[in-house]
Amino acid sequence: MRFPYLWSFLSFSSHHSFEHGFRNYKLLRVLSLDRAPFSCFPPELVELIHLRYLSLRWTMIRELPESIRKLKYLEILDLKRSTVSSLPSGITQLTCLCQIRNYRYSFQSSLFFADTHGMRVPSGIGRLTSMQKLGSVEVNEDNESVRELGKLTQLRRLGILKLREEQGMDLCYTLERLKHLTAMYLVSLNKTDFLQLDSISSPPKYLQFIYLKCSLSALPGWIASHQYISKLVLQYSNLKSDPLKALQKLPSLVVLELRQAYAGEELWCDPGGFSKLKKLGLHELERLQRIRIAQGSMPGLERLDITACTVLETVPDGIENLKNIEDLVLWHMPSTFIKTVERSRGEDFWRVQHITTITHVYKGWGRWVSETLL
Repeated sequence: MRFPYLWSFLSFSSHHSFEHGFRNYKLLRVLSLDRAPFSCFPPELVELIHLRYLSLRWTMIRELPESIRKLKYLEILDLKRSTVSSLPSGITQLTCLCQIRNYRYSFQSSLFFADTHGMRVPSGIGRLTSMQKLGSVEVNEDNESVRELGKLTQLRRLGILKLREEQGMDLCYTLERLKHLTAMYLVSLNKTDFLQLDSISSPPKYLQFIYLKCSLSALPGWIASHQYISKLVLQYSNLKSDPLKALQKLPSLVVLELRQAYAGEELWCDPGGFSKLKKLGLHELERLQRIRIAQGSMPGLERLDITACTVLETVPDGIENLKNIEDLVLWHMPSTFIKTVERSRGEDFWRVQHITTITHVYKGWGRWVSETLL
């Protein structure tokens, strides 16, 4: 109460009462109330008309008022890990907004990977033409909600959830218009829904991060030839053709994760493939039996994660040639597999003895237990 000229206030505690509110801080530009004990939106916040940044992370606030339209200079609205599930129509009047961040996680459909929950946005969201970061949006059944996102032509990062198979063409229409996009996070309503992303004739040129959580009839050709992709995560893709073969020539790829993304029995990497790759994750590939890494491929690989590949016979053939690998993490793998890499008695221990740390993570006594094998 003694600082009426305060411009910034940041709180990181759930123990502050804020009993005096913020009415006297009329000049606030930055207000961060992470973990604040609010169950509803404090009405006096809409009187802070000079706010540029407002964070309500980790609060129990469930909805925002229509009066939020008064914050006409607001540029960043951070709702991460809050319980806000939809935005009011008044948000479309905040034409200075360049970032809306809202997503939270829960473990329901997988032991290993979280489900993402986002927010519904009102019609007219396309008016916010200064928007650079928006996620994650839960789209409606109508195709217009997907197409309207294509009006946000300044977007750099976009997350879209609950996409339906029949919205594939409208999604392609939208992505072709987002020329500045560097990161996209696309999740289908059901893991069996196919998204026909091959229909994109002119993909965003500067994409660096792609997360696709959906079924794919085939890996889109433009992904396999993209110049700047540095991180690619495929989940539920259920591809029939070897994705390593298709992706190994990507010149900038640093991180690759395949999560229930391949239905074949063997993965193969040719000499010289994945020249920049540092992290590879192979997760829940239920039919995978063998991995072959040719000498000269993945020269910079530092970490390999293998999770719940229940019929995989042994560590990758050629892992002994990966001289820079530091971590091998084995999650929920069969005991027969683990025995092959154990010191002294493991028949494939010679392949992995150069690795700095080998970690075995398994379920024991109702919780995850981690032990170091090497």
